[in-house]
Amino acid sequence: MRGVSVFFDTNVLVYAHDELSPFHEESALLLDLSLKKEISGIISEQNVIELYRVLTNVSAMSGKPLSPSEAKALIEGTYLSGDLKVIYPSKDTMRKTLEIASQRKLTSARIFDVRLYVQALQNRPTYFVTYNTEDFKNLGDVPVKTPGEIV
Repeated sequence: MRGVSVFFDTNVLVYAHDELSPFHEESALLLDLSLKKEISGIISEQNVIELYRVLTNVSAMSGKPLSPSEAKALIEGTYLSGDLKVIYPSKDTMRKTLEIASQRKLTSARIFDVRLYVQALQNRPTYFVTYNTEDFKNLGDVPVKTPGEIV
């Protein structure tokens, strides 16, 4: 799989750590391939913040959330270790996000999906990987796949 790069949506990262999820195995495998540098993994700073929110949430983590210090350690050790490329939004990111949201008449929390996808567009990965494929259709030309379609 050398030469393949993936831009992760947060739900894939969450499932990679949620052993009770039916999506755990393939999500963890894709993340592991990225951490081992068998494929190139890309995340946004937005993923990091969203991941912390979910990992520390009782409802989202089936009653077994991580403590703030556990979530911090996991994120620093896994996502900020240098094995994944972490990207940050620019003014161009914000302008393109607002342009797409306005053109497609997208409202409310959909803006966060658009922002992630715009960052993918700016970094040109092979795939944008998510379980919410419908949320990202027709936003651009980076193919949207589930982890199972890649691994």
